[in-house]
Amino acid sequence: MTISFQRLATNKLTFVVLILAFVYLLLRAIAAFLYEPMSFEGSYFNFEGKSVRYVCKGNGEPLVFLETGFGSDSEEAWSAIVEELPETFTACYYDRLGHGGSDDVPRTFTTDQKSQVQESLIKHISGDNPVILVAKSYGGIIARRTVARANINIAALIFLDSAHENQHEIMRGKFDPIPEYVKIWHYVDPVLGLSAIKNIFKTYDTKMTKRLDQYYSSFRYAHVLSTYRNEKGLYTPLEDFNYDFGDLKMIVMSHDREAYKAAPRFYSVGDKWAEMQKSIAQLSHNSEHIVVKGATHNMTADAPEVVVAKIMETVEFLSSQTSHSTSIKSVRNDS
Repeated sequence: MTISFQRLATNKLTFVVLILAFVYLLLRAIAAFLYEPMSFEGSYFNFEGKSVRYVCKGNGEPLVFLETGFGSDSEEAWSAIVEELPETFTACYYDRLGHGGSDDVPRTFTTDQKSQVQESLIKHISGDNPVILVAKSYGGIIARRTVARANINIAALIFLDSAHENQHEIMRGKFDPIPEYVKIWHYVDPVLGLSAIKNIFKTYDTKMTKRLDQYYSSFRYAHVLSTYRNEKGLYTPLEDFNYDFGDLKMIVMSHDREAYKAAPRFYSVGDKWAEMQKSIAQLSHNSEHIVVKGATHNMTADAPEVVVAKIMETVEFLSSQTSHSTSIKSVRNDS
């Protein structure tokens, strides 16, 4: 009797396992069928054998070059901003390696290498013409390394709630770097296809939302996380970089702490974040530091009109400076 019961229980367990395996494989097949490869419009630039996608609008000087935050999508961050800018000057954004339409990123790709891609692409688009570099979050760290090398004609810098080189030390215990287990999970997820299966049951209002869901459950995003983890976070004092941007026009735009009243984790580090933003502003003798009322860290979504206004203000400032210089040269030549 006992042996018969054990056999029956074993058969039932085997049956359940087979049913679960069948359902799992069926859902994986459905997820694969529903997966939509995305095509990306734009231009492509070759950096050391890697294809980098970028999008430009407008013509003429200066070049407004837009750098995305960590893990962010350039289309989501910048396309609406660029649409609001006139075509009297050039505005461009791009997909960093591992994102959007660009090639996959090597897992050991460093911040310095990302900065070299940025510099090479700006040089490709603009040559020696003046550039306004607009950088969001982690993009600010990349941008500062590019500016420090002084190989391109940076006429102005605009930081949107820039990350800080030493932020994980300053906010240790309250705002630590992405843990290793998160990176591991993002490798396990595409292997098992769990997010892909979950996404079967979601309704998407836009193609971008579906594309981003597919991206954040892919090996490509796992590789992006690896580049971050391999550098062990942001623990280097800003002064160790010896940055001195002289009289370079620089605008540091910070989030409004009060926008995080309902999010204690972010609200609790508001004072320290504000101090880090001030230290970034001190890298130039010609800087302006403003708090964007009502904006969280995602400033391009919360206050796009303020971002557009500051870009336009900076373009107009550079144009007036150029006109003034041209007038002085003309007067001297007439003399």
